[in-house]
Amino acid sequence: MKQIADFYLPRMCQQGAFNFFRSVFGKMEKIADAKLQPILRNFADAIISYDVALKSIPNNQLVEKMAVENENRLKAYQAIRTQENEQLGKKIEDILAVYDDPAHLNDEEKTELLNKIIADLETKLDETDFEEKEFFDSLSLLKCANWAYAQYINLHKIDLTGKCLTYETLKSRKQAENAYYHTVKFINAMLIYNGDSEYADLIDDINHLIDSTEVNPVFDVRKVVPA
Repeated sequence: MKQIADFYLPRMCQQGAFNFFRSVFGKMEKIADAKLQPILRNFADAIISYDVALKSIPNNQLVEKMAVENENRLKAYQAIRTQENEQLGKKIEDILAVYDDPAHLNDEEKTELLNKIIADLETKLDETDFEEKEFFDSLSLLKCANWAYAQYINLHKIDLTGKCLTYETLKSRKQAENAYYHTVKFINAMLIYNGDSEYADLIDDINHLIDSTEVNPVFDVRKVVPA
């Protein structure tokens, strides 16, 4: 018996997922079965909400934010290196001695190196060292700025369409994924009881879309969704 195949949706980029949902819904809405209509309406609502949540952020704004956080993390790193407390400064100097200057590294290497430095400082220093306000504030800024910079870099890489990942985007994306999976499982369950004659063309069309989709053609997606 035919079944709609599985498609691991979370790997898809934001616009790719939206295009996939829209294409699948366009095929499903042609089915007149009354039992399917409430589920399709829920799927349609989820797609609309997902579309609304896809907010556009111009590239120049991302670049500006990246520049600010890069400056913040390098300033924080320099502040850590130049502590006024001599005893703490010597400990920090010994810890940093094995590392290159992050200012001379590329983006990914810099982020990775600073993460290692942060971990080393947190592991090798004593609890009393963190009571030094200047050091504690500088380390906190370094952690926040390095994390924020990494997030902006990921947005810059992931979002090929100019659309960014926000909380609302992720939330509505998950709702759309759940609505899709629920619809597929409902149809596959109906096939068990009613046979696949009424849905044969739909199953073929959706499985063909999954196999030939251009948004991620390398996926091994042919796994039947259990009813």
